Amino acid sequence: MGAAAVGGSLIAAMAAHRLPRRAVFLIGFLLGGAPRFLVLALDAPLGVVLAVFAVSGFGAGFINPVLGAVFVERVPRRMLGRVNALGDSLSWSGIPLGGLLAGAAVTAAGLTPVLLVCGAAYFLTTTLAGLRPEWRAMDRPRENGAQREEARDATKTGS
Repeated sequence: MGAAAVGGSLIAAMAAHRLPRRAVFLIGFLLGGAPRFLVLALDAPLGVVLAVFAVSGFGAGFINPVLGAVFVERVPRRMLGRVNALGDSLSWSGIPLGGLLAGAAVTAAGLTPVLLVCGAAYFLTTTLAGLRPEWRAMDRPRENGAQREEARDATKTGS
């Protein structure tokens, strides 16, 4: 999955700017999430699991380049480091809690039901959030944060 994600990221860095961002972002999440849970829950053969994980990694590789481009365009340059650090911190902070909750859920209900519920939750949260109208702004061309700051500073100084 990791090698496929690196490959997906490289291709996204080269070609994703020609594609609609929101569609690339949603398809990346659709490929990168729920299919992995489903293939494990169905107890598929190892070859099928490896193929699904490779496709999932490839799709997930498109997510971060799109996010990075949107951050650079929308976040003022002076705040970019803080915004990136906050996003990374929030993303990684749930990992230990998720492991504890998943372990407790598997103990209580079994592996297959937990995989199905988690796959459905992953699918719903990424799809429903991505279909909200606010996410359409991801496709709109917009100057980057540095250009907005320069324009604002030029207006303040009168140059």
